[in-house]
Amino acid sequence: MHRSIAPLLISGLIGFTGAIGACPPVAAEARPSQNTTTIAPASATYLGVWALTDSNNNLFNVRVNAGGKAVSTIGTAGVPMAGAQRLSKAQFRELGRWQPWGNGIRIDYTNGWSDWIYVGPSGLSHASWKPGQTRDSVPTNFGTAVKLSGAAADAVGVYRFPPAQADLKPYTATLLSNGLAFNDIDANAGGVWRLNGTTVVIDWISGWRTAMSLAAGSRLQLKHWAPGSDRNGPPMAIRQATAIE
Repeated sequence: MHRSIAPLLISGLIGFTGAIGACPPVAAEARPSQNTTTIAPASATYLGVWALTDSNNNLFNVRVNAGGKAVSTIGTAGVPMAGAQRLSKAQFRELGRWQPWGNGIRIDYTNGWSDWIYVGPSGLSHASWKPGQTRDSVPTNFGTAVKLSGAAADAVGVYRFPPAQADLKPYTATLLSNGLAFNDIDANAGGVWRLNGTTVVIDWISGWRTAMSLAAGSRLQLKHWAPGSDRNGPPMAIRQATAIE
């Protein structure tokens, strides 16, 4: 995580809200809240999906869930390139836990990194510490923090997709807020996604198309079309995805 390959700038976001700040954190701010064993009411404002940047200004997203869980769209190996060849699982996601920290929240990941989302002098900001670094020291990097909103925020994240072929195992699919998509099943692992009402339409480089519903009655239902098939015709298969948290 936070190491990168391709420049995916934060200006390519699909919808966002909130102030933007890129000021270095003040040392006095980097303190745990008085009670980190419970979720402070103010911390609820941090629930949702965030667009952050690593030390090379590459975009990654973090979904902050109720109950202390968080998941990053980028793993230990860094941001994959658009149109990438087959990717390793370490490039897809990282799981973490969050807690109130200073004037924000801190997310600690299983790979040893930490992200701090907080209110700085210029508004919402972000800082990161690398593995082995004490969390009261100067962060490794800092930058903007943008909270996403609307259907785009609902779509961004990491999922387990059952493929159309019943004999294949489920695969990981990651949707970033700049419209890029990645999977770990295709030899060419990249793709792009867009919203069509409450449906996420993913066109993979391999020629497959996947549609994922965000509607309440059919949430995360998948429809798969094989390469070369009629996109207006019936799908090859209908499956049910699950969100990775």
